[in-house]
Amino acid sequence: MEKDMEYYVRVSGQTIVKNVKRRKELTEAIVEEYIKSDKKDICIIASGSSLNAAMMTESFMSKYMNCNVICISPTDYLDYKKEFVKDRFIILISQSGCSTNVIRAAEDLNKDRISYVTLTGNLEGDLKDYAEKLIEYGVGNETIDYVTLGLTTLNEFLILFSLEVAYRLKKVSEQAYEELVNQIKQCGRISSEIFEKSVEFTKKHYEELFKMDKAIIVSDGPNMGTAREAALKFGETLKIPTIYYESEEYVHGPNMQLIPGYAVFFIDTNTKNNRMYEVYEATKLVTEYTYLVTNKQVDEAERVIKNVNGIISELTPLFTIVPFQYISANVTKEKNNFKCHPYFERFEEKIHCKTDDYEEVMKKKIEKDKEMEEQ
Repeated sequence: MEKDMEYYVRVSGQTIVKNVKRRKELTEAIVEEYIKSDKKDICIIASGSSLNAAMMTESFMSKYMNCNVICISPTDYLDYKKEFVKDRFIILISQSGCSTNVIRAAEDLNKDRISYVTLTGNLEGDLKDYAEKLIEYGVGNETIDYVTLGLTTLNEFLILFSLEVAYRLKKVSEQAYEELVNQIKQCGRISSEIFEKSVEFTKKHYEELFKMDKAIIVSDGPNMGTAREAALKFGETLKIPTIYYESEEYVHGPNMQLIPGYAVFFIDTNTKNNRMYEVYEATKLVTEYTYLVTNKQVDEAERVIKNVNGIISELTPLFTIVPFQYISANVTKEKNNFKCHPYFERFEEKIHCKTDDYEEVMKKKIEKDKEMEEQ
């Protein structure tokens, strides 16, 4: 199979299972650094999908490590929160290893002699020339610009890091640890199941998804990071305006823009109440193009992707992102929507978010991938 965006979404579930099995080896370096630092609270500095993955993990980390976690962009760190986070355990992330804003943050941390750990999906990226304690987080060699597998493996890596620390520091019992490990493995299997459901769902609703020209993503809790990533994926691949809201924020004004034909997606894994489902039902009264991704027992409906399971909400982002990734991959390919407007070149000439040799770095990744397949 061609290693396009769809391929990497398809193998995400298998990769989740593979990485949880080698969790101790995978996270050993960062676990040791955290314990050695003698710091409790954490600051994660990242951008784009890497920041979204961190946000998807924040609730789990806070709950099981019993610490305060803040996820911010490099700009937020450099210009606004440097003094606030300097005494935390700092994790810097760039999947490509070529993000210019992350490199600026690394340079600044080096200048101020602040210790940090760097996570990347590419040990050969330019970040290697700046970063302290560079760690590959288990994505392997994803060779496309639209991050999918990288998001999921980063989400899982941060979960596994948190879990190993919590176990080592006796913040969770051995029984609780094993139960969580089993739930993470189950998330991998669910991810694969939801992928197949997403394929059928997209075929069934192909025409309306193909014609979709704007969207809202609604969620809460751990899946706010999922909603943010879903909006990013729709924006950069389908190239349609997409916004995301927390469910109660959505009903306090943004819902007033609704008209028939508007596409609204809900992600509901909240076990505390059924408020979001009620909001979903109310939205259906305005627009038929109202969709639901859930792991709860709800009434069967035409535009619902459901997998009923007992997974805790903090782990559900490992699979709730799959339908949005698949829709983005499939519809973009069907529309041949990979090119941006010709004027976008003007933007890229003016503003660079990757290092100058990014294309060369990606070329080497693709060559490496071919070599690995031939072996």
